Amino acid sequence: MIEFTKTMRRLVQIFCLIFIDLAAFYCSLLIAWVLRAEVVTMLIPDLPVFFFSYLHFVSFWWIPVVFIFFIAYENLYTSNNPFWDETWHLVKSITLASIMVFAIVSLGKMSDRVSRIVLVGMWFSSLFAFPVFRLWGKKLLYGIGVWKERVLILGAGNAGRLVMEGLRREKHMGFDVIGFLDDDDKKKGVFIQGKKVFGAIKYFPKFIKELGIGTIIVAMPSLPPQRLAALTSRIQNCIPNTMIIPDLRGIALLNTELFHLFREEIFLMSIKNNLKSRTNRTLKMLFDLTVSIISIPLLLLVIGVIGLIIRLETPGPVIYAHERIGRKGKTFKCYKFRTMHRDAEEKLKEILDKDDAVRNEWENNWKLRDDPRITRVGRFLRKTSLDELPQIFNVIKGEMSLVGPRPYLPRERVTIEKSIDVICSARPGITGLWQVSGRSTTGYKYRVKLDSWYIMNWSLWLDIAIIFKTVRAVVRMEGAY
Repeated sequence: MIEFTKTMRRLVQIFCLIFIDLAAFYCSLLIAWVLRAEVVTMLIPDLPVFFFSYLHFVSFWWIPVVFIFFIAYENLYTSNNPFWDETWHLVKSITLASIMVFAIVSLGKMSDRVSRIVLVGMWFSSLFAFPVFRLWGKKLLYGIGVWKERVLILGAGNAGRLVMEGLRREKHMGFDVIGFLDDDDKKKGVFIQGKKVFGAIKYFPKFIKELGIGTIIVAMPSLPPQRLAALTSRIQNCIPNTMIIPDLRGIALLNTELFHLFREEIFLMSIKNNLKSRTNRTLKMLFDLTVSIISIPLLLLVIGVIGLIIRLETPGPVIYAHERIGRKGKTFKCYKFRTMHRDAEEKLKEILDKDDAVRNEWENNWKLRDDPRITRVGRFLRKTSLDELPQIFNVIKGEMSLVGPRPYLPRERVTIEKSIDVICSARPGITGLWQVSGRSTTGYKYRVKLDSWYIMNWSLWLDIAIIFKTVRAVVRMEGAY
């Protein structure tokens, strides 16, 4: 583990991140150049081949400088962002940098020396290379202690525990929770998931010095405003970075803006529901159709193979259509691969009548962990979520979306009555926030809450992030049964 002073640590972090970004830049350039030199010239033989050499790269040293400048402009060398937030800022900065380079090449009449096809290819490959290089680069830096900032959490209650769990999962942010402070004497000396509650909150200046703390997180949302303001002022006077967990959990805050009223010492939060905009709904629909049409040739092949396997194992239809609740509360036929035996409903009634524990599990989750109705192939399909592949036809028909709330059954209307207006304001999705938040291991009420949160916080970038997270969850079979 490498130890640094605070100033040295920040300088080393910036240097390492710049090095990672330069490596990502030249990797992207290499990919674009190879595609230009090999693939494009095969399709269009008359295009001139540019000389591939190290000196050619060095002669255009200003191009990576432009990229570094725009990345720095987004504060990506000094901020600790979660992976998907950082990726969004990287996409913006890379796109702006590519536009700037393209403009310089065009206005400077350098087209004879710089291939525009390579520039376009470099932009496209950079969208993937930069986030991947940063992901693995920060993991390495975190492991050796370079990208690691010591954090002390004030408040060992539920909010403090949630913060610690989130920071442990999101190591990309580089925060290392050292422990807690709490005014409850009963908690002093107690270990919470391996982290100690050192003592009372008033002693935080002492622990900042002794433990080398760089960030303090105030996780006491129930603290009265006056006490919170006084505590925050004292903390800010002792440490450069302070975070506060406000009592706003459950409120849609992803698409918000802050407006300050300085004289009154208050701020206003403008909360937007993006899906209320016709333009955004059209954008989401176009995104769904584009991705579906591009992927349909491959999906048809997979659907055909799976269908044949299902038919060979058990008699009956390969795909079945089940009524689900769609947008504006209208029902539609939702397509899925058949994963159960033909007499599934009769078996379910028999099981629920015999076993109280199984009936309670069904009422809580609308699923059974050890469901005897499921076939062997069906169990695999459910575990990998491949049983939902036929829903791509629902997307093309405009009945579903790639990402959205769960397609609820008509009998669930009573259960989700309080949230049904919100949930039915969007098309149900093949995947959604609940699939990447524990999937079948989450409780039913929590799933409904996640669906509502997704709709109120929707953005196209959120959809893209969920799609990538879904692929990872499916490959790892996380939380499915």
